[in-house]
Amino acid sequence: MDNKDHTNLPPEFETGNKTNGQDKVDLILSQHERINEKASGEDVGRFKKLVNQVKLALQLIKDYKSKEYTEIPWRSIGLIAAAILYFLNPFDLVPDILPLFGFADDAVLFAAIFKSVRDDLEKYAVWKGVNINEYF
Repeated sequence: MDNKDHTNLPPEFETGNKTNGQDKVDLILSQHERINEKASGEDVGRFKKLVNQVKLALQLIKDYKSKEYTEIPWRSIGLIAAAILYFLNPFDLVPDILPLFGFADDAVLFAAIFKSVRDDLEKYAVWKGVNINEYF
């Protein structure tokens, strides 16, 4: 697929293979409430913008899946999806049940990925009509 062509979902989304990107996106969307609850339960004062970015990224995936917003490279969708799936994983490097430290590995991963896709997230935020200063 041409990086400039965003009108069709990438082939990874089109196949019936259970290990493809579509199934990962479907998993993320099926866990939408859980992800929002988990993100909102973190120390919002310290991680407010990061939590907002997680919620924005989740909305981006939802709008991408529904084809409402497709002006983003597949690479960025894949990175965001991987970060969210890691966030959902209860067996990550630092267990989430450890106070203060459980979210630390998730926060580092999100910060690194969101830094690499920041331009795409900012473009989406502008398209969505939200205040960018709340996210970045």
